[in-house]
Amino acid sequence: MSPLHRDSSPLLSACVLSGGLSRRMGRDKALLPHHSHPTWLEHISALLLQLHLPVQVLTRHREHLQLQQRLPTVKVQLEPPPWRGPLQGMARVLPRDGNFALFTAPVDMPRLQCSDLQEILWAWQDNTDEAVIASDGNRLQPLLGIYPGGPGQHSSMLEVLNCANGCWMDWLEQIPYRSVRLRADRLLNCNRPADLKAVLP
Repeated sequence: MSPLHRDSSPLLSACVLSGGLSRRMGRDKALLPHHSHPTWLEHISALLLQLHLPVQVLTRHREHLQLQQRLPTVKVQLEPPPWRGPLQGMARVLPRDGNFALFTAPVDMPRLQCSDLQEILWAWQDNTDEAVIASDGNRLQPLLGIYPGGPGQHSSMLEVLNCANGCWMDWLEQIPYRSVRLRADRLLNCNRPADLKAVLP
């Protein structure tokens, strides 16, 4: 059964967060080559498509529009300024209707596999009223998870964004969530050129 229509669960869609500047990497991480796809952006988009979800990419980079030529079922949404980090982007895409939920994934976890995303999906389906966030057992990875929509989530998010930091972890303290443990090596964030050695096939 499609995850979009399981019982009375909220309708689920997916969003790849791909709007960062990649300062530490020195080049756009989303366009780095992946051993399974031409780019990291296509790799994570294709994984989400395997879950039979509608997928969009949120980015500030016009270069990412080329993704629609190779994966035409993926919608690329250009994020307008101000750019204040991933939580600001999340505020633009999280559904305001409680009948919908959003599966978010960062572009810079090139070791993720479909089975990892499936684990998150199964955990969320056990209780769709709470967010489900990936963890390696020691550290949460809040950009990889499923978040219920609704006016309450948006209100608490805007409160955090109105503060100086606008930190995603601060928002988590205001919403119900639980974590699902995944392999730490699959959750590797690649931020620097030295990190690329760990993702070579």
